[in-house]
Amino acid sequence: MPPRLTLGRLLAAGFLALCVVDAAKQGTTALPATGLVAATGIAPAPGGVRLTPVGRYDFEAPAVGERDLRPEGLSGIVSLGGDRFLAIGDEHACLHPLTIQVDSVTGKIRAARLGEPILLLDSLGAHLPDSVLGKDREAIALDAAGHSVWLANERTGTDLHRPSLERYALPSGQMTGLVRIDSHPMLRVFENIRVNLGFESLTRRAGGFWTANEGPLTVDGASATNTAGAVVRLQKLDDEMRPLAQYAYEVDRYPARITSPFFLARNDVSGLSEVLALDDGRLLTLERSFAGDSTGSANFRNRIYLVDVTDATDVSQGELAAGLEGRAYTPARKTLLWEVNSGFTNSNFEGMAFGGRLANGDQLLVLIADNDTGRNEALFALRLVASPALLVMPK
Repeated sequence: MPPRLTLGRLLAAGFLALCVVDAAKQGTTALPATGLVAATGIAPAPGGVRLTPVGRYDFEAPAVGERDLRPEGLSGIVSLGGDRFLAIGDEHACLHPLTIQVDSVTGKIRAARLGEPILLLDSLGAHLPDSVLGKDREAIALDAAGHSVWLANERTGTDLHRPSLERYALPSGQMTGLVRIDSHPMLRVFENIRVNLGFESLTRRAGGFWTANEGPLTVDGASATNTAGAVVRLQKLDDEMRPLAQYAYEVDRYPARITSPFFLARNDVSGLSEVLALDDGRLLTLERSFAGDSTGSANFRNRIYLVDVTDATDVSQGELAAGLEGRAYTPARKTLLWEVNSGFTNSNFEGMAFGGRLANGDQLLVLIADNDTGRNEALFALRLVASPALLVMPK
């Protein structure tokens, strides 16, 4: 997620609540035109892959008295099959079952309902204290057997400077595994994360996992600005979470600095929020920026790319393992599939998951928004159109 705001964060949360409260109460699928700019499709990518936007769905989460069980800051989502999903938030140490009912012909989301939360437990079965260990779990993926989930954490315990990957059993929520970045030489470069810009994404297909840092490591160059993008590392691991390779990925620059509202000035950010693996080895990536639009007004922008690492340099080898800044390498190739600019609304889409097949064979793709805090939730549905060999069923 972006660096946390102080006064601006509090004022923004109140403003966003006012923006979406009516839509959430009515279960509508769209914000007013002034709040949500229409999503546009992009020309087909190599291999005939394209995304068709279906639409947004806003809903209200149930009131939860216990703070550490609230579905706030939902930033990761994974399919459990059918209409069942599981979400993780970056505010509290719990998983949230989520039922998403979709029109099988159009792909339009008809209803969404959050279920009973699953508290996360440590390896001994004790509840994780929310005040010190609740934050910054950003992404979720099922393991090969489907009996556990792996979570991408921007921290290791209370250590803000070292991200980690955690495994929790289902349905108990008890921790059964931990991958620290000091557990393997290839992962040690992630000791150079910028705080709150560590492991933000996680995905699995047959053969292994992918994760990535949200923002550039200090040894890989500067953060993105309105004049230049940044570089992060796509990390490939096998099914036992053993590191296999790393590839450089170039994150887009953001359009402009924020000038309005004034309390959000200097909070501009652009980063890699999520990764999804296709069965042919390519990836879908979700980039998110919070920055100024052409007028300087605060704006959430999301872009989804088709990514191919076939000709990219494995930057875990040689001198590149220590840092990319000032060195030559070939980054992953990416092709834009879709973009949406949502203004200053509850549209911080950070999580992305495959759903099932639709009636005509297209695959459902669901985005979930990190609402920071509160009960207003947002989803966005798209249709992945590709050859049958490339379409995937949730695993």
